[in-house]
Amino acid sequence: MLVSCLFSRAASARVSLRRNYSGSPPKQASPHIAIYKEFGRPFAKVFLMAVFTYQTLYWGWLKMEKDDEKRTKNAEIAKLEDEVAKLRPLVAK
Repeated sequence: MLVSCLFSRAASARVSLRRNYSGSPPKQASPHIAIYKEFGRPFAKVFLMAVFTYQTLYWGWLKMEKDDEKRTKNAEIAKLEDEVAKLRPLVAK
């Protein structure tokens, strides 16, 4: 346990030394880019959930509209069939 701890500390020290010897200071990200680096994943989650919610509500609305239209047309067809049934004996004479 102690050996692995020492090796991990030595490795992290080497990495930090390599970064310090690069010669130039690290670049500062612009505030615009920093916002997306920090909040990019939450923005994406909110956007995808909004799209999913919109699509679900849109699909539900279309289904209800289609069912209502089908009911209306079936009622009209039933009314016309009744009218034909009433007129059929008059035409047969």
